[in-house]
Amino acid sequence: MARGSVLTWLTTALALVITMRVDAQAVLETGWSCEGHVVVLGLDSDRVYLGVSQPRVTLDQALRESWTVHSAPRTGGERSREQLRPRNVQAWEELQDIQHVAMHPRGRKALISARRNGGDFDVFLSHRTPSRVPGGRDVWSSPLPLDGLNSEADDVFPQWQGQDISFASNRGGTFQLFQARAALQYLRAAPHPLEVPGEVLSAVTVGPGFTWVARRLSEDQAMEVVRVSWPEPERPLAEGWTLCMDGVVGHVTVREVESRAQIRTMTLDEHGCVSLRGLPSGQAWTFEWEGGGAGITAMAEITSPEGRVVRRYALSPENGFAFVLLPLDVVAALENMGSLDGSDWPKSTLAILSYERGLPTPTSDSWRVFQGWAQGLQGQSERGILRVTGHTDASGTDDLNAALSLARAEYVATQLQSLVKWPKERVEVEALGSAEPLGNDPAQNRRVEVRWVRSLQ
Repeated sequence: MARGSVLTWLTTALALVITMRVDAQAVLETGWSCEGHVVVLGLDSDRVYLGVSQPRVTLDQALRESWTVHSAPRTGGERSREQLRPRNVQAWEELQDIQHVAMHPRGRKALISARRNGGDFDVFLSHRTPSRVPGGRDVWSSPLPLDGLNSEADDVFPQWQGQDISFASNRGGTFQLFQARAALQYLRAAPHPLEVPGEVLSAVTVGPGFTWVARRLSEDQAMEVVRVSWPEPERPLAEGWTLCMDGVVGHVTVREVESRAQIRTMTLDEHGCVSLRGLPSGQAWTFEWEGGGAGITAMAEITSPEGRVVRRYALSPENGFAFVLLPLDVVAALENMGSLDGSDWPKSTLAILSYERGLPTPTSDSWRVFQGWAQGLQGQSERGILRVTGHTDASGTDDLNAALSLARAEYVATQLQSLVKWPKERVEVEALGSAEPLGNDPAQNRRVEVRWVRSLQ
């Protein structure tokens, strides 16, 4: 490793020179600060990593001295010291000081902020060539300066953003973030679109609407890490969106699909359900159930605020007790996506018909919607059964309500056999009268529920 190394950050490993103790930490509600400078370095699936300088030194001094690395939960909380050592790469020894190293997630190239010939910090790129000899050492190329990015000032804390690059530079007098596009072969540095007041050294996006930024508002302050909301979450799911898993218990982890970054951990209640309120609806998510084991299977259902089951998934050890949920911001569009997200059923597994008081036949509007839903059952009779349940409001006697709910359910069951040729032996009819109301509104309780139930579940 180059002599006088300051700080090295790798996606899969962290490295640094440890030469001091860190003062007692102060954890802010929105981030971290202490008597030294604190910088956000990167993250993995569970933790965010922070660099901490010596206490009471200028920023210019801190960039040229040793730092320590700490980690904390991705979304904030108490940090803990990481015992890490510098990465020893012979090809990098030509650099006088290595301020920071960012390894690409695929591990085949590294960004290096370092000095050469006593100048300012510049950004270098080094490529890794795997050894052709089993068990041999990989070979790193000699670091090449990215002249399109470097300036006559300090360029520090480079990071990968996919194939693109971000870094901080004080070419304008104070540090601000810049970015460079891989499509331009890193030949042009442009101001980063993240707008944060003050001097900024680094930024790491943990999830939608959640970015940790290392900044200070004046030169007499130390760098601190604060949370900013950029970009804002788009169309968060409203109250009523629910995930249920057949009454099982345990935890469900929500991750970004591509990065596998952990966004949220939720605990299923005694009914096996958990609210999805606030989850941004404009993108896909991976859900992992942590309560599974060998020989265990489970069914997961996503229910809308209207009570419609819009997605259904079979979970097992084979798929890691996980499923990918496509965007839910437009349910109608979702229903036309087929089974692109691996669910067992392309549409809602539940249809609800509405009724006027005392009538055995459904309203025309709900019948028209139901007919469209029923067409999706074509050819699925061997895969499951239909459970038809009749309900009434509480305005009649128990006997009258029982008879009316049965008439409603039997009418729908007969129509299903006619409409989509569903075999009679695969239709279950049940009449519950007014025993299971949905709410205080009588009109809401006058209904027939038709649920498609997957075979062998």
